Amino acid sequence: MADPLETPPTDIQQLSTASLIDLLLGRPGVAAHLLESLGNLASLARLSPLALTERFALTHEEATRILAALQLGHRRFVEAADVTSIASCLDVVTWAQPRLGHLVHEEMHLLALSGQSHFRGARMIARGGLHALAVRTSDILRAGLELAASGFALIHNHPSGNPDPSAEDIELTLRVKEAGDQVGLLFVDHVIVTASGRFSSFVANQWATESAQK
Repeated sequence: MADPLETPPTDIQQLSTASLIDLLLGRPGVAAHLLESLGNLASLARLSPLALTERFALTHEEATRILAALQLGHRRFVEAADVTSIASCLDVVTWAQPRLGHLVHEEMHLLALSGQSHFRGARMIARGGLHALAVRTSDILRAGLELAASGFALIHNHPSGNPDPSAEDIELTLRVKEAGDQVGLLFVDHVIVTASGRFSSFVANQWATESAQK
């Protein structure tokens, strides 16, 4: 088998994940142990440089180099997921999936929209733990007003992998929708994303109807 460290650049796309990591570090044999222990790149990306050095006998420079490469790949993915307008929940998912789907804690973000549903900007509203986050209606409305939005969509992630809204998710959404109407901010949708790509939408999945039937 050819040494990945001597592989011409034109053949890089043909290399295995392990060979790419070895090429990045400049020494073979390290990546196989990393991937066998962690399973995939997502698990690798969640570790800190200190954890990598302690668990796998890497130098701090090597650990940092690996994580920097993974972060560059993630940023390329995020750049490709920019949106210019929000026409449906799928546009919300396009924006949110690469930014929130992989997180191991919950985050809620607001997407600010113009009167023509053009994307004006985004802001993180709250950061929580594995199963919940605390957010106030006033925090959401303030963000929308500060971004000069005519309308807004909410997004948060479920690290558990289950996109179904909790009773608290539905209650918050209904409360925010009503409060937005009172101050002239049009509520567009609230979408929950997960690492697997599964998602749920207040509008498309009719959370309010499901809640009323329970």
